[in-house]
Amino acid sequence: MIPAKRGMEVVKIGGPVYRIGVGGGSASSMEVQGDNSMELDFGAVQRGDPEMEQKLNRVVRACAEMGDDNPILSIHDQGAGGNGNVLKELVEPAGAVIFTRNFDLGDPSISTLELWGAEYQESDAILCKPEDSDLLKKIAAREKCPINFVGTVTGNGKIIVSEEENCDISKYLNNEDKNLDSSKHPVNLELEVILGKMPCKVFNLREMPLQRFPMKLPNGLTVLSALDRVLRLPSIASKRYVL
Repeated sequence: MIPAKRGMEVVKIGGPVYRIGVGGGSASSMEVQGDNSMELDFGAVQRGDPEMEQKLNRVVRACAEMGDDNPILSIHDQGAGGNGNVLKELVEPAGAVIFTRNFDLGDPSISTLELWGAEYQESDAILCKPEDSDLLKKIAAREKCPINFVGTVTGNGKIIVSEEENCDISKYLNNEDKNLDSSKHPVNLELEVILGKMPCKVFNLREMPLQRFPMKLPNGLTVLSALDRVLRLPSIASKRYVL
């Protein structure tokens, strides 16, 4: 993982924005929040899309298999908190501007608040160099996976969400963003204030000796025939045939 640097592209790969996971787990539980409306409860429920997950994984794998030429400099899977969490952590501490107009919306009625907080699945955020954007677009097109270039790392230490029609990055890179119109920039915050300086967690690992035993197969069963049987099981075999 390479730290975010000024000028890097902020990219979302995977499914479009849907009104999914809005409000988090507590909002989806009628037992916890008995006065919830039916609309809120349904919007809070997580709903997966295995086909989109497969496409997303193929894009990531194709990039990883390029070795030193991998265009993905940093990657973060989207989970709790949606874009409001994954994009902040991805660009920390450099900061970035995110343009809402650059997101694919599964529902055109989705608000900026829902876009920023929805926990829709099958979506990753990545950083790449501007010169690698065409390569990423080609890989995503080959795998039929949506890709959105949603913002740029600014280096000013802020996370800014812009609703402007004109997605002009120059004023953010040239430090001309001191007096932004708050009606068009619902989020304009210092990353250090939001995320703080979390202490690094330390993991102490100990290697445990393993007791190994020689493999024993039943009479009449070979390794190749056993593999042939096991790899035919849908739960183990490649899932590429489903697409």
